[in-house]
Amino acid sequence: MERRLERIGQRRHPESHGADLLSLQRLAQESLELELPVSLVIDGRGLCRLVWIGPLEQSGRLLERLPGSARRHGPGLRLITCTAARQLEPQGSEAVVGLDLGPSLWLRYGQQPQAGGHWPAGLYGLGDPRPGRAGEERGQPWQRLAEGSLEELCALDSGSGPGPERGAQPAAPASGRERVLLLALSSSDRQASQRQIAELEGLVRSAGADPVGVVEQRRSDRTAHSLWGEGKVMEAALEARRLGATLVVTDRDLGPSQARNLERVLDLPVSDRSELILDIFAQRAASAAGRLQVELAQLRYRLPRLSGRGLSLSRQGGGIGTRGPGETQLEKDRRAIARRIDKLQEDVRKLGDHQARLRLGRQGQRRLALVGYTNAGKSSLLNALSKPAAGEEVLAENKLFATLDATTRRISRADPEGGRPQTLLLTDTVGFIRELPPPLVEAFRTTLEETLEADQLLVVVDLADPAWGDQLDTVHAILDGLGSHSPRRLIANQIDRCPAGALEQARIRDPGALFVSATAGLGLQNLREWIFQTPAQASSPD
Repeated sequence: MERRLERIGQRRHPESHGADLLSLQRLAQESLELELPVSLVIDGRGLCRLVWIGPLEQSGRLLERLPGSARRHGPGLRLITCTAARQLEPQGSEAVVGLDLGPSLWLRYGQQPQAGGHWPAGLYGLGDPRPGRAGEERGQPWQRLAEGSLEELCALDSGSGPGPERGAQPAAPASGRERVLLLALSSSDRQASQRQIAELEGLVRSAGADPVGVVEQRRSDRTAHSLWGEGKVMEAALEARRLGATLVVTDRDLGPSQARNLERVLDLPVSDRSELILDIFAQRAASAAGRLQVELAQLRYRLPRLSGRGLSLSRQGGGIGTRGPGETQLEKDRRAIARRIDKLQEDVRKLGDHQARLRLGRQGQRRLALVGYTNAGKSSLLNALSKPAAGEEVLAENKLFATLDATTRRISRADPEGGRPQTLLLTDTVGFIRELPPPLVEAFRTTLEETLEADQLLVVVDLADPAWGDQLDTVHAILDGLGSHSPRRLIANQIDRCPAGALEQARIRDPGALFVSATAGLGLQNLREWIFQTPAQASSPD
């Protein structure tokens, strides 16, 4: 059989259109004997570049076995599949693999002829990848150009034959920036779900990628196998090909097996929300201490996810005790990561001791810390209050996690009674976010101790953000989880851009709230006066 398939693969087909009928009839006999589908990849010169036995399930395996460069394949590939399925139209993973291969035409036919000796066949071209408008059905990944007998379609000139014109090719990835499809699990609260998706889009942009689409599913019967149903995952796979996505990011944290199952069906790399946040932290860490803590968090995240990441990490069988082939690659990688984690933990401990000595040297000075949700305006507020010289400002950008490293500034004012100037220390800390990855919280605990030991916490919220109330709850929950007992005062930012009702809601949440706009300079003098009061006065909500 192997030689027969090899001879079929050596047969030449017409260059511009169609296929050699005799070769396809012989291919059907081999497919029927194997009880498996068989596919041929034909290049633009009519040469068979690959004979593929079995279902088309993962494009990576097919593409890596396709010899030669795209230039040698000619202007366009053709794909021919002899399938046992009664439904000839490409479905499921086959449709996804076909999109990745990108043939100009796909000829599909059955294993056995019908009455009269004719094989049923269909000719398909790439469908329109663009999603339909509201209320319209989405475009199909493959559209039927013609159907009939195999003999007719082998002789058909596809350039002038019947059927609709081919749709647009899937979007090509933009050079230099990754294109990301978001896979979201929505709740019954539609507004909350939309806010969470918008936040995930912001995280993707902060990581330097472009969110190109969203696939949502509302599910209540979540399983350990996957948080999303198989049909929805397949829809996401097709949508990723339509939009030219190179990565799928989920809005839920995934276990190692869940991530592998998704990657197998999507045939694309998959990252969850925690991995995305860790990647942002890795990009933004500017100081040695920040890079140290980020690396520790990343290794703690990746260690339980090593198993199953490729054949090189497969577990090998051995005898009782230590008999067998020796230490596997998986065990070597785990051992190396464990040693690195131990080293980083020791370095973080030394960093904590160093920062503790610095705090000891600041005893006697009043210390305040700006805390809040990421992108709430903490860095802008620190710049507005400290008035640094040109070039010494803390980075303040309209993006999530623009700054990571804690920054402390000395703020002074003249004594109204003519005495020595009053000074205090104000620290800007890393922003919080809902469901902050536990490895990140643990790794950054040393940095967060600057917050835990402050005399007063200024909790900054962006009143222009509709979700500021939920964000405030998240910040308080994280501070409580860290064991913070310092008094807190609400600082309502962006009062020049917020709805009027937000001001009253903030007063209800904290009667002693202070209202400012760090960028417009509103309320800053009142805030400065308040922070220079005695600690007892400043802590009082009245």
